[in-house]
Amino acid sequence: MTIARKELVDSHNPGFYHCTNRCVRRAFLCGLDEETGRNFNHRRTWIEQRLLQLSSIFSVDIYAYAIMSNHYHIVLYVDPLAPLSWSDDDIAERWLRAYPSKDSAKHAQRKQALLNNPDKLALYRQRLGSLSWFMNRLNEPLAKMSNLEDECSGKFWEARYSSQALLDEAALLSCMAYVDLNPIRANLTQTLETSHFTSIKHRIQSLTSKEQRTPIKSILGSLKTPNLGLSTVSYINLVEWIGQSILYPNKAAMPKHITSVLEQLNLQPNHWLMQIQHFDQHYCRMIGPVEVIREKARLLKRRYLRGISSAKMLYTN
Repeated sequence: MTIARKELVDSHNPGFYHCTNRCVRRAFLCGLDEETGRNFNHRRTWIEQRLLQLSSIFSVDIYAYAIMSNHYHIVLYVDPLAPLSWSDDDIAERWLRAYPSKDSAKHAQRKQALLNNPDKLALYRQRLGSLSWFMNRLNEPLAKMSNLEDECSGKFWEARYSSQALLDEAALLSCMAYVDLNPIRANLTQTLETSHFTSIKHRIQSLTSKEQRTPIKSILGSLKTPNLGLSTVSYINLVEWIGQSILYPNKAAMPKHITSVLEQLNLQPNHWLMQIQHFDQHYCRMIGPVEVIREKARLLKRRYLRGISSAKMLYTN
């Protein structure tokens, strides 16, 4: 049984989510289309630029992303409460950046009209803290640009988007690692440094000596997101070891520093690697400890939510 998005996404409290979307009609979002010989790698830049822009407009921080040939993954933090502290002027300015006018000369006029309309300001304040509106402003312009380039019309995305709620830090970091390793799991590359258009490459390139020991944080956005217990360098080392384990299975035992990280997160080392490689097959709409998933099921008046059996193997307790 499916779960309505309004039940999955908490519109009143901050939370972490894993979102993904896929193209239809054999469309190549980015990469080489072997049938036509056309290369759409430039569309990856479109998405990265769009994520950068939207994370400065909406109350959303980006923690991980991977842009593949016909789909993308994003791990993000959304805070629906943050826009409540923004000024009316800020709300109007942000909304007009999300929906810019073709005539830039009308910007001031449109902004003043918004400032004179309290009802619309209240509505847009709510939307700027909405995951659905963030994803809409990501997907719709990309679909229009791609259709224009392909000289066609019609549906570009498979659906609005798919989403998973990440219910604790272990689920968040596990999902981030799964997303960051997409190019390696797809045999497109063998190193993190050459995993183009991923957040892990972004983290490695922008890493400074000062940030190595600091808690891992978002890579895009300006919200005051909660600090994670794992340091940036520990996370990079963790993802790097997983990537090598995928490429060279059974080559070496799990090193102690990786085991200690997993124990810190209350994860079972023996099962964690297998679950990371097949993360999308083990969980549906929510990822987290067994008792938290069961509590979510009770709140949704469901007898069962997919992922409980996998959570029993993933977590130590």
